[in-house]
Amino acid sequence: MAIRVVVVDDNPHVAWNGRVYPVNATFHRFLAAVLDVPGSPVGSITHAVPVRPANGPPRTLALDDRLAVIATEPFDGIAGFLRRAPAITARNTPILRAALADADLLWLKVPASNALLATVLARRLGKARFVYVAGSAGDVVRGQRRGLVGGLAARVVAAGYDGIGRLVAIGGARTVVGHGIVDGRGVVTSLVEADEIRDAAGAWPRESGRLALAWAGRLAAGKGLETVIETVASFRPAAGVADLHLAILGDGPDRERLETLARSLGVANRVRWLGYVADRASYLDELAAADAFVFPSPAEGFPKVVLDAMAVGLPVVASPSGTVGELAARGLVEAVRPGSPASLAAAVRRLAGDPDRVADLRQRGAAFASRHTRSAEAARLVDSWRVAFPGLPWA
Repeated sequence: MAIRVVVVDDNPHVAWNGRVYPVNATFHRFLAAVLDVPGSPVGSITHAVPVRPANGPPRTLALDDRLAVIATEPFDGIAGFLRRAPAITARNTPILRAALADADLLWLKVPASNALLATVLARRLGKARFVYVAGSAGDVVRGQRRGLVGGLAARVVAAGYDGIGRLVAIGGARTVVGHGIVDGRGVVTSLVEADEIRDAAGAWPRESGRLALAWAGRLAAGKGLETVIETVASFRPAAGVADLHLAILGDGPDRERLETLARSLGVANRVRWLGYVADRASYLDELAAADAFVFPSPAEGFPKVVLDAMAVGLPVVASPSGTVGELAARGLVEAVRPGSPASLAAAVRRLAGDPDRVADLRQRGAAFASRHTRSAEAARLVDSWRVAFPGLPWA
């Protein structure tokens, strides 16, 4: 036998020509790796996600055909869920109850609006629960630039979401993504394959007098991208580097605002907007074309993009938010203060003037990524389930 898992995830998805596509997430690729763990201890995964019809051909990759997708009621963010919570709950209750009836384990990815409903149903049906904490809603809100009234309201809602994330773990098992990863105890949602690890040696920077930075992720408030653009604009020549250039991989609701910011600061000609790059090989090639990866986000769990950058041999400059702090404490990333262009610029200048530090970051980062590939992390996750839930029908 093998266990049957139901994953409840709030990331928005769309339907197109009989297939389901994530709007901007890549979590489904990690789910596929769980099905590939040697010995097939997980026999099936049902992915319960909000789905609405697509307006046109999606830019993302379709979900793996082996994932049985169950469409839950779509909504627009936390505010959209709260406005329609009674109706959404009523519609999702029979959907999730039917999915859980045939499952052995409920996998809750939190923060999540449907987490409390799924937990109540799982308890009634006597199903095991695993809570996968991918971040903190409170940290995200604190990293956003909001007004006094709006900020206070958002903090109250975020605290409620984070509280639910802790509540639903009672009586089950809980893992904070990335916690303990440096010591080999934790789990990260890695997408890195062993054959993607690249040579961490070679000339640095690639072009004399010019430093190319890369950033990747969703273009949304609270991601720290304003800090990167402001750093490019305010950078002063140092250590043989005359100016900075920036490649941005990703898309999102704040793209227009950020493009306006770049133009207003006079750096539009030094910022490349590459959009969402669905093909993984092309995405990694674009990352590898840079000299350093910068990610001064004020609120993150464990960003997969940091592992991707390490895999292609880039030194990483990041704020020690979430579990990235564990990497910073071990010297695996160059730490900067979130929201501070001055701190980011100083870190870039330090690297430009310290080739030994750059070489160390590149080599140790690549070695770290090689220990935390997609298959290795999926196997580590399943091993933790075997310990937490020995009574399940393991293969």
